[in-house]
Amino acid sequence: MNVKRPVSGLNAGPVDCLGLFYLAAVLENKGYDPWVFHGLTSDVPDVLEKNIKEKNVAAVGFSCDYQNRSAVEELCRYVKNKYGVAVIVGGPQAVALGAEFFKESGCDYIVRGEAEDTLVELLELITQSKGGRELIKGLCWPGEDGALMTGGEREPAGDLDSLPFPAYHRALGSNRSYGGTIFTGRGCPFSCAFCYQSNHKKKVRLRSVENVMKEIAANLDKNPDLKYITVMDDTFTLNPQRVEEFCGAMNKLRIKRNIAWYCEGHVRTIARHPEMLKMMAGAGLLRLQIGVESGCRQILDIYGKNTTPEEIEFVVSEAVRCKIPQIATNLIIGGPLESEKTSEETIAFAEKLLNIAPGIIDITTGFLRPYPGTAISNAPGSFGLKISEAAEIRSFDDYPPVSVDGLSAEDIIANRVRTGRRISKTMRGLLNENKIPYETILSQYAAAREYGVTSMWYLDAFKRNVFLDEYFRLISSGAAVRMAGVPEDEFPLWRPQRTFEIWRIVDMRNGYPRIDGYVLSPLEFELLLHSSGKTTFAEVLEGLYRIFADKFEGIDELAKHAARLLKNFDSRRWVVFCKV
Repeated sequence: MNVKRPVSGLNAGPVDCLGLFYLAAVLENKGYDPWVFHGLTSDVPDVLEKNIKEKNVAAVGFSCDYQNRSAVEELCRYVKNKYGVAVIVGGPQAVALGAEFFKESGCDYIVRGEAEDTLVELLELITQSKGGRELIKGLCWPGEDGALMTGGEREPAGDLDSLPFPAYHRALGSNRSYGGTIFTGRGCPFSCAFCYQSNHKKKVRLRSVENVMKEIAANLDKNPDLKYITVMDDTFTLNPQRVEEFCGAMNKLRIKRNIAWYCEGHVRTIARHPEMLKMMAGAGLLRLQIGVESGCRQILDIYGKNTTPEEIEFVVSEAVRCKIPQIATNLIIGGPLESEKTSEETIAFAEKLLNIAPGIIDITTGFLRPYPGTAISNAPGSFGLKISEAAEIRSFDDYPPVSVDGLSAEDIIANRVRTGRRISKTMRGLLNENKIPYETILSQYAAAREYGVTSMWYLDAFKRNVFLDEYFRLISSGAAVRMAGVPEDEFPLWRPQRTFEIWRIVDMRNGYPRIDGYVLSPLEFELLLHSSGKTTFAEVLEGLYRIFADKFEGIDELAKHAARLLKNFDSRRWVVFCKV
C-alpha cells in the first residue's frame, strides 16, 4: 500500500508506487496473489475490510516515505490490532526506521533496499515457515528486548532485464490507466548531499534498450490512450551510446504511435555530450528535467553536484537550440550557506535562465528536505544546518524542516517567497515585452492539447492572458490560423474572428471603447465588431465601407487600412482567421 494524506500536490499516484507494481509482478510469478492499493489514508479501512477476509490475506505491506511516515505508523497499528496479519514496511524511509518505529507502529518487519528477493523470502517464511528471519538479507525485525535485529544488507538486483514488468493489473480500487511511467535503470554514481538515491544506490544497473522498449510496447498495447512516457531514472543520460540506441528505438515506435516522453538528465554528462539533446528532441522528448538547485558555485560544490552555473547555462542554451519544448528544474531554499547574498545570486541566475529559455524553462522552488541517510541528514552540523525536531511530521514542504546558521525560519520562508515572486515577475515581463517566440507558445498549447502536459508557463502565464489563451487555443486546435498563415491571394475569403467577448473586455465607461488602456478608433471598434468569424474579410470590408465610405477614396484604400489594423490586432492576440 502507498498512502498519502489529502494534501494538495502530494496525493499518491502511479509514479509513487511503481516499485509496488514491480513487487506485485515478482510475487505473482512466485505463485502469490498480490494486490496494490495507492490512495488516501481515509480509504484504507474500507479497502482492508473488503479485501483481507475475501482474499485470505496473509500480510499487509506499506511503502514509507518522508511525507507519509506518521500515516504508515498509524495504519500499521490499525491493521495489527484489527486483523492480526503480518505487517511489513518498506520504501525509501525504511533505512531510517528502527526499534522506536517497531515499538510505536507494532509492525512485524522492515524491508530495507530493493525488496524483490527479500519480500519473496519473507513471504515464504510467513506462509510456509520456510527459512529463518536471520537468513533474510535486507530484513529487520524487533528482538525480544526490543532491540533492532537484522539479517544484514542485501546486494541490489544485478540483472534488471530478468525482472518482470510491473503488474498494473494488480491495482486495487482504481480505474486509472497505467504504464506512463518507467525506470530504465537503477542506481546513481553521484553523491549529492541532499539526495536519497545518491547516498543509497551507488551501483548503477541499466536495463537493455530492447527490454525497455518491450515494456513500453506492452504498456501501449494495454492502454490505447497512452501518449506520454515518463522515464524516471536519475541517470538516464549517463551513457550517451545507450541514449542514442533508445532514441533510435523511439523513432521507430513513433512511426506507428504518436507518443512523447520525459526524462531527467545530469548537467555535466549533457554538457560533455550535447549531441544527446538533438537526438532526444528528434525522438520526441517533450520535457527535460535537470538539476540546478542553486545559482551559487560554492553551494553547488557543497552539495556535491559536480556541475557549475556555466555548465547549466550551456545545457539550457543547447536544449533551446535543439528545440526541446520544455525544461524543468528546481531551486533548493534553506540549504547550506544560504544568506541574503547567496539567495540574490540564485535569483539572478534563475532570471538569467528564464531569459535564455523564455517560455520553455520552468523553475520551481522547494525547502531542503533532510532525507534519511543522506550526507546532510547524517551530519547536518557540518553543513551549517540543524534539522528541526519531528521535521517530517511538521512540514508538507510548506515550512522549512531545516534551519540555517544565521537565518530564522521566517527568513528562509521570505527567501522562498521573494524567489517565487521574482521568477513570476520575470516571466510576466518576458511575456509582456513579446520576448517569447510565437512557435514557443504554440508548442506549449500543442503539448497540453496533444499529450496533456502542462508547463508552468502554460498554466501561470499564458492561460492567465485572456487574449493569448483563446488565440493559441484556437490555433493549436487547428480551428484557426494567425494572420501570417493566411495565403495572401486567399485573404479576402478568410474570416477574421475576435478572441474575446466584447462585453467582458471592452471598457465603454468613458464614452469610447478601450481595451487595457488602448483607445479604439471608430473604425477599429467596428472592425472588431465585424470580426465575428461569420463573414469573410471581403464581406467585412463591404460592411465597413457602408459606414466609412466618406473617409476613403475607395474600398481598395479601406482594404489596405483594414489589413494594417488586423495585423495590429493579430499582434495583440485579438483576432485569428478561419477558413470556414
